[in-house]
Amino acid sequence: MRKVALYGTVAVILATVANVLHTVSHAGQYLMSLPAWQLVYVTVVLYLAPIVAVVLLWSRFRRAGAWLLFASMAGSSVFGLAYHFVVPGPDNVFAWHPGAWRAPFQVSAALLLLVDGIGCLIGVWALNTLSRSPADATAQDLRRGPEAEPR
Repeated sequence: MRKVALYGTVAVILATVANVLHTVSHAGQYLMSLPAWQLVYVTVVLYLAPIVAVVLLWSRFRRAGAWLLFASMAGSSVFGLAYHFVVPGPDNVFAWHPGAWRAPFQVSAALLLLVDGIGCLIGVWALNTLSRSPADATAQDLRRGPEAEPR
């Protein structure tokens, strides 16, 4: 199960780097005024949840970590796709005016979509791998108690 934790960690590191690069591109354009709910969403789903997922992946709560990894990467993908490519507004890659920060913004938005997609795939793979793991099945039986039927 070390492989699951390792791949999950790599996915989160890549996503964090892409998010930081994208945040820098926003700061370069002085476009950092998110509504409060979006700021909370970005903070929790894009930055904090993946870190918590990695901590869980390295613990005995691997399955919860895999679910959180998948959920946070899926939430990030949907948010990024919607606000960077679909919904018209100042955060849409097609609406940015020419300038020094336009290309970094567009490239980092596309990179985020790619990295978050990879993170989703790793989350699904981790869940599948953990569901077939004998060690994980034993841990589930222990949580269910002595009345659990043997497999």
